Amino acid sequence: MIRYLILSGLATTLLFGCFETPYVQGERIYKIHCQNCHMDDGSGLETLIKPLNNSSLLGSDKMICIIKTGIQDTIHGENDYLPKEMPAFKQLTPVELTNLINFINSKWDTNFKEKSIKEIQNSLEKCNF
Repeated sequence: MIRYLILSGLATTLLFGCFETPYVQGERIYKIHCQNCHMDDGSGLETLIKPLNNSSLLGSDKMICIIKTGIQDTIHGENDYLPKEMPAFKQLTPVELTNLINFINSKWDTNFKEKSIKEIQNSLEKCNF
C-alpha cells in the first residue's frame, strides 16, 4: 500500500509538477514563433514590436485574427518610415492556436479566462481573411 502511494505520488509529480503552465504546446509554439520578437517576458522591442505583457488585445478576438492573418503596416516619422509587420501563422490548427492563445493569456492577462477550441473557431470565422 505504501509503495503504491509513493509510486502514484511520484507519477503525479512527474506528469504535472514539471510544467509551469498547463499549456505546454502553446508555450512551445510561443517559443518557436513569437518569443524572438515579443521576448520571453512579453515586453516586445520598444516601438518596433508591441508588448504582449500589457496589451489591450489580451483575451480578445482581435488577437486571434492578428495571429492567424498577420499585420502589414507602416510607421511614418518626420523624415522616414519603418515597415511594421507581423507574419501570419495560417498553418496553426485551431488546437494549436487555442493552446497558444491560452498560454499567452494565462501568462499576462489578469482577467484570464480559458478559451475553448470552439470559441477560437468561432472567432476565426469572424476574421476577414
